[in-house]
Amino acid sequence: MELSPSPSVAAAQAAFEQAGVAPSEIDVVQVQDTESGAEIIHLAECGFCEHGEQAGLYRRGATEIDGDLPVNTDGGCLANGEPIGASGLRQVYETVLQLRGDAGQRQVPDEPATGFTHVYGAPGVSACTVLSR
Repeated sequence: MELSPSPSVAAAQAAFEQAGVAPSEIDVVQVQDTESGAEIIHLAECGFCEHGEQAGLYRRGATEIDGDLPVNTDGGCLANGEPIGASGLRQVYETVLQLRGDAGQRQVPDEPATGFTHVYGAPGVSACTVLSR
């Protein structure tokens, strides 16, 4: 059986290409996490690691606020709910707070300059954005 890549792959690639930024240059990440496995899957689909490398990111604390790749700094959909259509806007808002240095106790250290947002929904639609200061 041949599987097609998730629409998140193309959406992330297009966002990075349009911004002229590589995944390795992103300082803070917001990805769809409507269930516990989604964040793990989407990190690889969006180019932040290879499939199968996600567990290593978590083990070494890379996805924590003070890690190399802070992910879902406001707790994501699991903490904030998933109002359909508004989840992406919440991600953009959180990323802007991070880039401005206004995220309070959730603030990523070292003045993040770039952020990435990702949403995924039925029927196989994805949208990604790269933001910068």
